[in-house]
Amino acid sequence: MQNGEKNGLIITLLSVKYDVIINFGAVSAIRMLDEGITLNGLFNDEQIQDFRNKGFDNVIYQIIDGEFDDFVGKISGELCDYLNLKHYVVISLNFIVEIITEWEPDIHIIEKDKVTN
Repeated sequence: MQNGEKNGLIITLLSVKYDVIINFGAVSAIRMLDEGITLNGLFNDEQIQDFRNKGFDNVIYQIIDGEFDDFVGKISGELCDYLNLKHYVVISLNFIVEIITEWEPDIHIIEKDKVTN
């Protein structure tokens, strides 16, 4: 994960077959937690429970009326509504990253070459 003023937030997920690069650009808020603690009660809303029941078959989800965007909305006042901020969750084997941003992320999936023995 890289974050800074120049390039914004970029999350790179690596696997044996694919690399997934998610570029959020400038973001308004980020919350990152170790996966082990988040599956024990942080996400109690219905959407996350549905995703969990499906085995988290994707790595990125857009959340509507989640706890984190509610928190950001309370501290930002009307600015949150004015900017039409969106709430995304990126789930990996090790981390849960929540992102609040104005824009949709740019997602690139790179298939790795097959390795021959």
